[in-house]
Amino acid sequence: MATWEDLDSESESDKDDADEDAKVVVGLVATVTSKAEPESDSEEEKEVYSKIPREKLIESLKELLTHFELRTNELKDLKEKYVDLMKQQESTLLDLKASEEAQVLMSEAQVLMSEATRKV
Repeated sequence: MATWEDLDSESESDKDDADEDAKVVVGLVATVTSKAEPESDSEEEKEVYSKIPREKLIESLKELLTHFELRTNELKDLKEKYVDLMKQQESTLLDLKASEEAQVLMSEAQVLMSEATRKV
């Protein structure tokens, strides 16, 4: 399972490759559905590997691809939200650090002022 860091480091070309692969698979499904009969009568092509009808296999594959595309889009949306939250957290941490530094400076200034008033 990929971590958010893995997803963050994933390059745009990798994402494009994944999209291209998904399009190729969809194209293959379209090609398979368009061929009603095999082009050759060889025994190898007539071999049956499953008792599930071809139409049902194609339908299932299309359904899986649809779910894959939906989940991919959901993951992209979640990743964007994650990146936004990380930026917001970083900003908040910087603000907090600046606030803490300001408080330290104020405390030091108060100590110096109290020491100065004692000397007077």
